[in-house]
Amino acid sequence: MLALLPVTLALSAWATVDPARIARGRELYGMACALCHGSDGAGNPDWESAVRPVSFADCATTAEPAEQWETIVKKGGPVRGLSSVMPAFGEAFTDDEIAAVVAYLRTFCPRADAYPPGDLNFRRLLVTGKAFPEEELVISVAHRPHRSTRETELEASYEKRLGPRFQYEVTLPFRAQASGSDGRGVADAELEAKQVIHFDLRRLAILSAGVGITLPTGSESKGLGTGTVVFSPFLAYGKGWGKTLLQAKLEGRVPADGERADREIEYAVGVSRALGPRTIAWTPAIELSGAWNTRTRRLDYAAVIEASKPLNKLGHVIASLGVAVPIRPRDDRYRIRAYLLWDFADGPFWSGW
Repeated sequence: MLALLPVTLALSAWATVDPARIARGRELYGMACALCHGSDGAGNPDWESAVRPVSFADCATTAEPAEQWETIVKKGGPVRGLSSVMPAFGEAFTDDEIAAVVAYLRTFCPRADAYPPGDLNFRRLLVTGKAFPEEELVISVAHRPHRSTRETELEASYEKRLGPRFQYEVTLPFRAQASGSDGRGVADAELEAKQVIHFDLRRLAILSAGVGITLPTGSESKGLGTGTVVFSPFLAYGKGWGKTLLQAKLEGRVPADGERADREIEYAVGVSRALGPRTIAWTPAIELSGAWNTRTRRLDYAAVIEASKPLNKLGHVIASLGVAVPIRPRDDRYRIRAYLLWDFADGPFWSGW
């Protein structure tokens, strides 16, 4: 039991750890997994195979939800688009035993207490930002189809995780179409830094804080930029109740030059529900987003109705489609919104299909 004390302390930030469960998981791992994955989880160097086993000693594997690993252990690698070298153990072990093995796998990360677990990596919404630190490439589209005000905007966002809880993001926006004007081209670029400040696996809750900086890279005369740097401190929060998820973001926008742009407070809150295993399920959602101008005291807001679905078995390539319906001002036009997401931490774009 004393041998499990470091494991218990390492996982205390993740959940209430049952030492007996970890001990059982270690026993089963030694029987069925160590031959390929090694006694330390880093892979057995003497195991001859064309496929390199996943290294559970790499703390990046903590970004995967337990359900993902449990499904792979139970049904084998092909169920998630991985190699058939990973066999299925569903007939050999019970669900509780498989869960114990996966709980033990988490102990191979030497700093598991510092890494938010993948069970808090909620499905990305169209508007509301995520609290979880990610490694993703996201292409977003917003299109207003009405002829007199037709407009298409594209955004490419690169998100990179550094260490257990920090993430930086670079976003390049581009206006591809604008009716009745020459306002096409690159808009103001955005840089963002985010740090997880609290997470609790038992309560399925995560809170992050960060700041964004919008650079005046877009042409002000074409309506592509404000002509000034804008600072955007924010809080992002996620909370789960089983497969029902709440995500929210509160952000301030403070321009360096108040004559060129107004201060605003922006908010977004969304509720989603996975219709099956969270990693691969259809997930419908509804969001409410808005902005309050502190100078004019005007509040604009809209509802976004959407659904997302991974395109492959691994679940690291995801598409989402929705419509943003303006509530105020009512005379505004609806927009079609979509994104294509690649979680490159899980592997190449073409893997897992």
